[in-house]
Formats: sequence, structure tokens, C-alpha cells
Amino acid sequence: MFATGDTIDGKYRVDGLCSAAGGMGAILHVTALANPPQGRIVLKYCRETDDEYVNRFRREVRLLNEFAGNSKVVQILDENLAHDPPYYVMPFYPDGDLMSFRPGIAADPAAQEQLFCQMIDCVAELHNRGKFHRDIKPQNFLRDTTGIRVSDLGLSMERDSLTAFTATSQFWGTQGYLPPEYHTGGFKHADSAGDIFMLGKSFYVLLTGRDPLYLIGNDIPDPLFHIIQKCCSLDKARRYQTLAELKQAVVAVFDIALGRADGIARARQLLTAISTRLDQQNQFNADEVNEFMNSLARLEPDERLAIVSEIPSSFYRLLSIDPLAQRVGEYLGFYRPMVEAENYGWGYAEVIASNMKMLFDSTNVDDQDKAQALDLALHAAHAMHRFAAMDTCRAMITSVASDGLAILTRDVLRQYPHPFVYNIELVNCKHDTVTATIRDMKAEAEADAE
Repeated sequence: MFATGDTIDGKYRVDGLCSAAGGMGAILHVTALANPPQGRIVLKYCRETDDEYVNRFRREVRLLNEFAGNSKVVQILDENLAHDPPYYVMPFYPDGDLMSFRPGIAADPAAQEQLFCQMIDCVAELHNRGKFHRDIKPQNFLRDTTGIRVSDLGLSMERDSLTAFTATSQFWGTQGYLPPEYHTGGFKHADSAGDIFMLGKSFYVLLTGRDPLYLIGNDIPDPLFHIIQKCCSLDKARRYQTLAELKQAVVAVFDIALGRADGIARARQLLTAISTRLDQQNQFNADEVNEFMNSLARLEPDERLAIVSEIPSSFYRLLSIDPLAQRVGEYLGFYRPMVEAENYGWGYAEVIASNMKMLFDSTNVDDQDKAQALDLALHAAHAMHRFAAMDTCRAMITSVASDGLAILTRDVLRQYPHPFVYNIELVNCKHDTVTATIRDMKAEAEADAE
């Protein structure tokens, strides 16, 4: 729309294109013809003419103006929303967005911690005023010598605001970064969980440079990858619930990575405190249990395996209690490597099966996690050929009564075509799907034997 040398609004001379990558706007290098500010400046204008885009642009300006003087949000120096096209002027950030910073942090944990915490702090400025960004990605943070600032509030929304966008814009945002609920109406009902999901995706891209659509843990330290996975849980209830909680987790991981704390010693200390409280007082402290879970997430895999193998059965009763049951899936992710390593005696298979049954029988544990508990119990029972553990597995299988759990149980059983599974007495099964699955497995085994 504008060429080098053009004048905009009689106030700014166009020096060249800065960026045309934005969804609705383009950014130009400009020079102020009167009263030039200190430092270089750029002008962002709305290049779209559709009313929805123009209103979105104007709304971005209004939101940015609410953060005037805030060092963590991009600042507006001038604006004219009545101009055709509407525009605003902001400082030029010569260091660009965070993608230009990515190569420098790949092997620098201290730089990673500083950057991730700064990103969280920037988004926290929005959340503190009841606003959600809805399009968080590395390209929407600009940096200079003083730090970073969040930018591009064109998709931001205010808490309790359902206006701003029509049905045609419900999927606006950047694919690969969008939380799943945005595809089912959640875009218009955004909350902190959506921004936390996109922060997790942004951390992943900054660490790896890979497509954010799929999370692959290669080259990422396990404790840090756990944070990313928790941020990006498909179930928003399993994500970090606040930015403060996320920042605490990030700092704790880097406390260990940078040698500021001994993670395994702290995990053992917490486990001892939890076990003692249970044994001596028959009580527990939920915050203490949550801190222990967080400490497990921060450990390296070999350290975590050592701790998990020391956890007493009483701990599993705690996990079956609401709201701690929400962390069962996360815990079983820690537990699985120990079970599948099979570096335990045959008698311990019975302990594993018993622990898993406590979770399986709980009404507070969801079906997906119950299926995972059954899977681990079956693995241990089969690997160690422990009859008592097999009996425990059979009790879990025959107790299934709900449709949802029955379908998940069917999928788990199909992975274990072993006699102790397909020889279960069908009359003991409470659900037809489980009965049919076992019947089919036995028929297939008999056909294979012929």
C-alpha cells in the first residue's frame, strides 16, 4: 500500500518495509517529520479493509494503550485510528523477536531460565488485568537490551468479554500453538489455561526449532520436557493453573540444572515427611504431596526411578483422594519406566499390582488413568509370572462396569494375549464388552494352537 518515500498522515515518511508477516497488519520503517522521538521507530497499519479486521486493529491499540508505561508490553508512541488505514507507531526493536534468540539459548540453561521467566512475567501483566493473549508464540515477543516485551494483542480478550469476534474468527491464531479447546468454542471463552498451553508450545519451539504441532522430547532435559508436557496437556484441568505455578516449576527445574539445589535429596526428604505423617498421625498435607510430585518432575529419569521404587503403598491411597487424583496420570507416567524396566523381584510384581488396584478402584480417578493402572499391573504380573499379581489383575478386569472404562479395558487387554487373561471366567465379568473381548481372545488363542 505504501512505497518508500511516501508520507503517511502528513507526519511520517516511509523508509522501507519492516515486516509484512502479520495477519492483518504490515510494519514500516518510518521517520517522524516533526518532533522525532529518540531512537528508530516503526509504523504498523491495518492493511485489511473488512470491518472485523479494522475493529480488531482498533481494539489492539486500545488494549496496548492500557499498558502505557509498562516495561513488559510493547508501547505506542502515536496513533490515528480515524486515518485510512488506521495505524500506530511504536519503537523499533532491532534485536527482533525471540526466534532470533533461539540459537543462543540451545545449550545455555541459564539463558533458558531467564528467557522463560521473562516470557511468563510479560504474559502475567496481561493476566493481572484480566486479559488473555490468545496468540502466544515466540514471534509475538520483541527484545532489546533491556529485556523482552509481549506484542500483537490483536487476538487478546478481556475476562468476561464475548464480543470482539464473529463466528468466522473463532479459529484465529497460529496453528500448532492453539490449545484444543479453541477448536470447540473455547477461543471466545479464553482463560489462563489457554495462554499457558501456548507458552509451553513456545518454550518447545525455542528449545528445538521444531514444529510445535507435535511434542518430541529428544534433546530436551526430561524435567524441562515434563513442564512443557504439563503446560500442553489436552485436558486443561491438568495444566498449570496459574502463571505463578508455572514460573515456580520452571525455576525449580533450573535450580537443579544450574546446581542451586539437590533435587533427589529434596524428593527423599518430602517422601519421608509424607510417609511419617501417614504412619504416625494417619494424616497428610496436600501441599506437601503436590510439592513431592513437583520434585519428581524435576528429577532426571534415573533419579526418579530410584525414588519411585521407594514409595510406600500408603502413598497410592493418597493419590486416590480428590483433588490429588487429578495427578494420577502424571504420576503413572513417572511410574511406568520403573515397571517396564523389570529390575525387581517376582514378589514386587504383586506390590505393583496392588498399588495399581488402589487407583483402579477409586471413584476419583478418571477412566484413562484407570486403564493405564491396569496396563502397568498386567505388565508386572506377566513379566514376573506372579500368580498373586495375576489374581489382582483379574479382579480389576472383572470389576469393570461402566461403558467408558470397558472400552478402554478392551484396548488394554488386547495387548496381553496370555492365558491368565483369556482364561478368566466370563460369568465373573460385569460388562458385556469385557466379556466379548476375553471370549474373542480365547477363540483366537485356540485357533492359533490348531
